[in-house]
Parts: sequence; structure tokens; C-alpha cells
Amino acid sequence: MKDVCKSLIRKDSKIVKVLPMPIEAELASVASAFVDLQEARHKADYDFSIPVNRVEALQKVSTVKKAFADWAVIRKSPNAAAFLTALLLQKRWAKG
Repeated sequence: MKDVCKSLIRKDSKIVKVLPMPIEAELASVASAFVDLQEARHKADYDFSIPVNRVEALQKVSTVKKAFADWAVIRKSPNAAAFLTALLLQKRWAKG
């Protein structure tokens, strides 16, 4: 999932080629939030040398809220459908 999101952000992948429209800012925001939040989760889970403070935690919550609001805007768009398909078929697309 992270790889699909990164590819969408970089606009250099198969998913970008199949999107029916230019990438909406909201879709890019959702993909970026996913990457950011997954990296933060991995650091919190596996790197005990990095303390987590309240301010950073609240910033991540804000990122989640914004991603959900952005998704609500674009969830019925053709690009959102293509994005979800890419998430579902990511391993098959990587082989192709």
C-alpha cells in the first residue's frame, strides 16, 4: 500500500498512467498521509530511542482527520476507484 501511495505522489507509476483524470490534490493528500502515518507508526513500534510527545501525536491525529475529510471529497471520483484498485492489485501490477 505504501508503495502505491508513494508512486501516486511521485506521479511515476502505472497507476498514474491509468488514472482517468489529473490527480486531485485531495487524492495526493490521502496518499501522502498514508505514507507519513505508516512511517510514524513503524518508528513508534520499532524505534524505542525516539520519544513520542503529545504535540507530535496530536499532529498525526490532525493528519488523519484531514485525510478522511479529503477522502470524503474524492471518494466517488474515477481516480479514487483507480486508486483503490491499485491498492487491491498492487502485487499483480508490480509484476506486469
